[in-house]
Amino acid sequence: MKQNLVTKNAMQELNQVESKFVAEKKKQSLDRFNAIPMPKERDEDWRYNFGIEKLKLENFDFNDAKTKIFATALSEDLVEKGVILTDINTALEKYPIAQKYFFKSAKADKDKFVALSAAYFTNGAFLYVPKNIEFEEPIKVNFDFDGKASVLHNIIVIEPNSKIDFIEEYSSNETNNGQLNACITEVFANDNSKINFYHLNNWAKNAYNFTNIVGDLQRDSSVNWISSCFGGKLNRLRIDTNFNGQGAQCNNIGIFLGKGKEHIDFTTNMYHNVENTTNDVLIDGILRDESSSVYRGLIRIEKQAQKTNSYLANHILKLGEKTLANSIPSLKIDANDVRASHGATVGQIDEEHLFYLMARGLPRQEAERLIIEGFFEPIIQKIPSEELRERIREMVGG
Repeated sequence: MKQNLVTKNAMQELNQVESKFVAEKKKQSLDRFNAIPMPKERDEDWRYNFGIEKLKLENFDFNDAKTKIFATALSEDLVEKGVILTDINTALEKYPIAQKYFFKSAKADKDKFVALSAAYFTNGAFLYVPKNIEFEEPIKVNFDFDGKASVLHNIIVIEPNSKIDFIEEYSSNETNNGQLNACITEVFANDNSKINFYHLNNWAKNAYNFTNIVGDLQRDSSVNWISSCFGGKLNRLRIDTNFNGQGAQCNNIGIFLGKGKEHIDFTTNMYHNVENTTNDVLIDGILRDESSSVYRGLIRIEKQAQKTNSYLANHILKLGEKTLANSIPSLKIDANDVRASHGATVGQIDEEHLFYLMARGLPRQEAERLIIEGFFEPIIQKIPSEELRERIREMVGG
């Protein structure tokens, strides 16, 4: 039965408090963070990330990281049914279920910025949905910061037979100094649950973003990732999907738009660990001016993961001779009864198309805008939510 929220689009600010449980976990993570070296461009996971070695973490005070978080206001009826939506510190202090799932999927032993989130996160959101609940309206969480640093950890747990749409949106306000956001979001889709997970980010031009989303899919669950990346000096989004239950399925739709001297780093890793799972990835991007990008897409199929059906595709359109795009799709398959493939294209805009539009009175900038909108529209049409389709169209045209 679908559940109504008390007021459509009503939002409330989440607390930023401290937790004794969190403080102890941070102490355990700090040594690990200090031991992991800063990444270098020659490292496989960081290839084509131009300038990463120039980033100085000592320029940021992570102990003073603050982020304003606004979340959907739940009805009393939903709260009585056991739905929890609160800040991560309160959740870890008050609810054993939050402690159970804390860092259950995310691994902080190799990636410097995952370890950073583990050691220094100050805030985040926790959402718990009991079994057999279906929301009529989406859950929304907005993250906004105007300081130098934002360090977050989010956990979403959906129990069996429940269904939700979840929207998270990140943004930062322009400052005179550099900004850095490090975030981990862990998503747990239990048996026969379904989540449409929307991630939107739109960063100031001097911001570094390192966001890691990790999904755990149990039997017959379904997760649709819908992501969009805009802005940032270096905007890095990584989505890891772990197929841990038979019948699990995932669609992964992503778009990015680079302009100026922005750099977009988009990674999707699909780990098929059990048999009979399904995956479809489509990531499209456009680069303008002197922007650059790298897309990495991995399909990993374990020996026991027979009957897997997995596909990924990436298409990048370049507007301008000074843009630089890299696409690195890969397959690692140990099973023999599977269907898996990948495809990637990187192409320059056809000047004849531009000339055709400009010959009909459009200035070049307007002609490019029409081509951008036309390039993205097929993938935008795949987005389940009409509200989000319009939101992303606005971001594309902005």
